[in-house]
Amino acid sequence: MMRRIGKPERVARRLFLHAALIGGSLLFAVPFIWLGSTSAKVADEMYPPRWLPQIPPRVVQSPYIQLRVNEQAEKPSRVTDANWTRLSEPIQTAIGMRLAELSPSLPEFFRCYLGEPAMSEGIFARLLKRMPDEVFDKPTAEAGAWFVKNVDADLASEVFDAVYRRVAFSDIVFQGWDVRIEQPTDTEKFPWKTVSGDVELITRTEGLRRSAQEAKYSFEKQDLFVVGAVLPLDMQPGNLKKIVVSSHADRSWHELRLTVEMAGKMYKSAQAGFLGSDRWQDITWQFRSDDDTSIKMKTWLRLDEAGTSSFHEPGKLKLTLECRQAKGLKAAYNKYANNYRDALRMVPLWMYVKNSLFLVVLNIAGQLLGSSLVAFSFARLRWPARDFCFMLVLATLMIPAQVTMIPVFLIFKSLGWYNTLKPLWVGSFFGSAFYIFLLRQFMKGIPADLEDSAKIDGCGYLGIYAWIIVPLIKPALAAIAIFTFMGTWNDFMGPLIYLNDQRLYPLSLGLFALQVFQLGNYGLMMAASVLMTVPVIVLFFAAQRHFIQGVTLTGIKG
Repeated sequence: MMRRIGKPERVARRLFLHAALIGGSLLFAVPFIWLGSTSAKVADEMYPPRWLPQIPPRVVQSPYIQLRVNEQAEKPSRVTDANWTRLSEPIQTAIGMRLAELSPSLPEFFRCYLGEPAMSEGIFARLLKRMPDEVFDKPTAEAGAWFVKNVDADLASEVFDAVYRRVAFSDIVFQGWDVRIEQPTDTEKFPWKTVSGDVELITRTEGLRRSAQEAKYSFEKQDLFVVGAVLPLDMQPGNLKKIVVSSHADRSWHELRLTVEMAGKMYKSAQAGFLGSDRWQDITWQFRSDDDTSIKMKTWLRLDEAGTSSFHEPGKLKLTLECRQAKGLKAAYNKYANNYRDALRMVPLWMYVKNSLFLVVLNIAGQLLGSSLVAFSFARLRWPARDFCFMLVLATLMIPAQVTMIPVFLIFKSLGWYNTLKPLWVGSFFGSAFYIFLLRQFMKGIPADLEDSAKIDGCGYLGIYAWIIVPLIKPALAAIAIFTFMGTWNDFMGPLIYLNDQRLYPLSLGLFALQVFQLGNYGLMMAASVLMTVPVIVLFFAAQRHFIQGVTLTGIKG
């Protein structure tokens, strides 16, 4: 006699099943979570790897002292927890006292920052990497003495340069359309002047690795500051192509925009730069041209004509650099969206998307039409050697694609279709062996009475196919459309073999080209991968009911 299951047991079983489903979903979602989080990271967040990207600090005044996460002191694996707790704070205190002793030998502007805990921790983290194993086993005084002994002015300057967050400008370079290059600024003479806002420009020629003009700003009263410069220009204004400004950012993610005035015309940046990095970088602004719509890798920000200007000095141009505060969540948005912004700007992504959509539409139409017609002939028509031909079709499933790759390529090349999209969609109109098999099994389950009644009414074979069979196999057709979309959208090998013109690249091959040019920029590649993955995920959830119904009714077991 079977025992009845009580209500507590049923509740426990349901909770277990739900927990198992949620756990399985999270397990399969792990790669997508990592993909999304990495797409919001900058280069210095890649190692050591962490799940979540860092939240940018709220910077109202600059310069300031701050450690990056990977610059903070971490317990070495060879040091015990007890020794780390016992010694880490006293050693950092001793390092702080040593920095105070070194203060007279360091540049004057260092001195107000030497007491910052970040300075002591930064030096402590550096010395931990070269510390002998036995140091943390010694008494507090002896262990601290080893660290203090190894702190000198050079190490202090090196760490200060790494943790000193500042906005600074150095070289300015002009590039012409005729490849001519001009550098109108001297190494020790910087042209920027304060135009408006609470900002002081200070020339730093010692203490840091690179001489520069530092912008000491505050956004307490105003949310922007503006600096400007008037520079000589030897080339003709119409020949000027790019303006390159070497800058150092303070990780604030404030927006930076450039205005150029010359020969009575004004040009403004259509895209903002960001104070996101804490390393020296070159920000390039380029005047609007055909390059903006070409297939070139766009590593510049665009300058658009913005009317007339009162600046008419011959042989000179005027630059105005505006820095606007990123308030509230704007800094986080600027950081997290930066890789997506670069992916959309650097490559002709919409051209790749258009090519992918073109291939997707034709492949889906071809597979639905070709596979359903062939399956209809195998399932509903009687003709000589039908079963033998069906077995031949199924036999092609056992031939690896690598075996037919070269012969098929030679056939398409002899037809003159190399470097065209035709090899990537024409074959779909002849059907696929797997889809033919799937649809045949579905059609064989349709009652013959429906076909007979249509014949009595005078309907021909094509009419039966169009008006009887196709409406009844919609779930299977939906499943095939989803499979075809995913296969075509993610296809990399086919475009790689047949295409040489970047204007014909689909999204999969276009992102590979981006990876080649931006080697090592993993955040940018993850952002581009998210842009490619999202349509597939959206399609699956939107058509989930049709997909499951089609696979279930055709008898395919997953």
